[in-house]
Amino acid sequence: MFTLEQINSANYSHYSEYDKAFEKELKGFQSRIYPSKDAAVLSWYHIKVRRKYIGAIWLEKSEKENYAVLGIFISDKKYRNKGIGKKAIKQIIISDLQYFGTKKIHLNVREDNERAIRCYKKVGFVESRRFEKNNLNVIEMVYEV
Repeated sequence: MFTLEQINSANYSHYSEYDKAFEKELKGFQSRIYPSKDAAVLSWYHIKVRRKYIGAIWLEKSEKENYAVLGIFISDKKYRNKGIGKKAIKQIIISDLQYFGTKKIHLNVREDNERAIRCYKKVGFVESRRFEKNNLNVIEMVYEV
């Protein structure tokens, strides 16, 4: 149904499509569509259905943290609510988390992004705290292997 294609110099240009989608569709759902430039360890993929790039997913870890951070988005709204995000998260956890030297993943999600929260809970993330950032109510969620 979908594949994860590692992002590299040959396919990075497709990210410009996500920048356009961010301004139109994604801004209300999330705060960023790029991994941190400070990541010491990074696994970064396009989510692809057939030949179409529909979003991205990554795990990142800084040297100072004892957990990885998950980022994911589906930029093409035709592919939302189809279980692709949930399956992509499970796939990256199985294939890549072992390289991060941790068994814990954190993510932040806007409190009003109910679709994403349902997805994360189905994967096994649990709420760890709530806070405000940039005038937004945010939930931190944690997954432990």
